[in-house]
Amino acid sequence: MRRLISALVLVSMTLFALSVNGAEGKVKQVTLNIGGMTCASCPAMVKTALKKLDGVVDTDVSYKDAKATVKYQDGKVTVEQMIKAIEGIGMKASLLVEGKK
Repeated sequence: MRRLISALVLVSMTLFALSVNGAEGKVKQVTLNIGGMTCASCPAMVKTALKKLDGVVDTDVSYKDAKATVKYQDGKVTVEQMIKAIEGIGMKASLLVEGKK
């Protein structure tokens, strides 16, 4: 029984890894500057808009820093699509370039 459970866990982990790093590409991360967040509930709105995009794996949005860190599957979603999704809820977004704010 233990061997069967171990085998099932291994298969599940392998399938998960293939789904995250499969044909659509590896998981990448990008940070976006967010403009127009006016209250503490705005990060939840940004997160919801981003999570609706097919290929977005995870998001972390900071009201204090006015930034969103997005993990996504390369080839399934683009940074431009993420920016459009944020602009679609009435906020501004731009790609963070290292060394610039």
